[in-house]
Amino acid sequence: MSTSNRNLLAGPVRPALLSFAGPVILSMVATQLYTVADTMIIGLCLDANALAAVSNASTALMVFMFISGGMELGGGLLLAAKRPTASREELSTVIYNLLFIDGVLGLLLTAAAFYGIDWLLQLIHTPAEIIPQALTYSRFYLTGLPFLMIYDLSKQLIMGCGDSKTPLFAVLGTSVLNILLDLALVGPFGVAGAAGATAFSQIVGFIFILWYLRRTLLTGPFHFSMLDRRYLWETFRLSVPNTIQQASGPVSSMVKQGLLGGIGVAAIAGFSCASKMSTLLLMPVFGFTQALVFFIAQNTAAHQPDRVQDGVRQARGMMLVYALAVSAGCILLARPLLRLFTTDPDAIGYGALLLSRQSIVYTFTAMKHLQEASLRGRQQMGLYLISNIGGTAADLLACVLLVPALGYSGFYLASFFSAPFSFLLATVLLRIGSKGAAEGAAA
Repeated sequence: MSTSNRNLLAGPVRPALLSFAGPVILSMVATQLYTVADTMIIGLCLDANALAAVSNASTALMVFMFISGGMELGGGLLLAAKRPTASREELSTVIYNLLFIDGVLGLLLTAAAFYGIDWLLQLIHTPAEIIPQALTYSRFYLTGLPFLMIYDLSKQLIMGCGDSKTPLFAVLGTSVLNILLDLALVGPFGVAGAAGATAFSQIVGFIFILWYLRRTLLTGPFHFSMLDRRYLWETFRLSVPNTIQQASGPVSSMVKQGLLGGIGVAAIAGFSCASKMSTLLLMPVFGFTQALVFFIAQNTAAHQPDRVQDGVRQARGMMLVYALAVSAGCILLARPLLRLFTTDPDAIGYGALLLSRQSIVYTFTAMKHLQEASLRGRQQMGLYLISNIGGTAADLLACVLLVPALGYSGFYLASFFSAPFSFLLATVLLRIGSKGAAEGAAA
């Protein structure tokens, strides 16, 4: 058992959480950073049309990524729960089953995406003048999708076994490579250069991560006889709720992009830049909650409920302080942050308005993710799914009602309703789950 894995199960809780969460957070920040770098380089080297084209293409592509995200989260949770008690050979078999399922899904999704991307771009009301660039970006990006799915799943599996540093090194390497290729290719090749840089970086990450798995967690070569329906069912049970949750993101983005299409290209570009910056600044929250999921899963499997409660309590305080600091920074520095992406004054205005207003409710967002991490770590996936879908539905409903009536300001006004509602819903569901778990243990 690795040192990091032992620390998750024994010793002081705060140092254990921080030492494990630190690399997870940095991995997620680095991953988001190269998507931000894509946006910055495209916005500064090309124009607002190219920026809007990549924004709409990315929204359409997310529809084909949600299964990958569900597999990542479900696979990592499955391995984290098995790690305290399974043998090395059993873990190797589980990993091979997960990789096989993910590989098949990756090929199917890529084929579907090549045929469906044009229709999706029109569905979200992509302006006619940017459709050619959006299609070019999408098709180059899709060449790396099967490799990206295996790469992302493998990182989660390694983290689920208690090693959060190796995925960090992989992400840092691929992120630096992606940014360097962006700088070299975007100027001469436009949006195709940006997509090609991302696809090539994903292939390099795929090669490295499989080499690492073969040297560490996998005990022998793959044979079809290793495939087991039991693991398929466990993967299905944990991944499907995560997949549905991941699907809610693309659906939400598509609805919002459809609403933006009637406002104009500058609004699309500004919205995209603000969303990228917001996601980047909240990555430490997402990373910490993902680390907390693994912490809760391992300690729940090891029958250490007091340690679980202590971990949640420590995480709550640290996340609250961070969220308040980020909110203050976004309110004060919205325009300088948006100037990192584009020089278009209209796009900056739209983006700064959204970033400065939505950041007011970041604390509710952070606490909602904390509650959902507790549900996921305890494998209460039904309650987690209700919480996540309920929050997304509330946000979409508010946007659909407010944006047509109030224009662009409806987006941030919607968050003033949906963020507190999502937090309250997650809190209620967590109490229901805790009560049910206590009654089950007593029985």
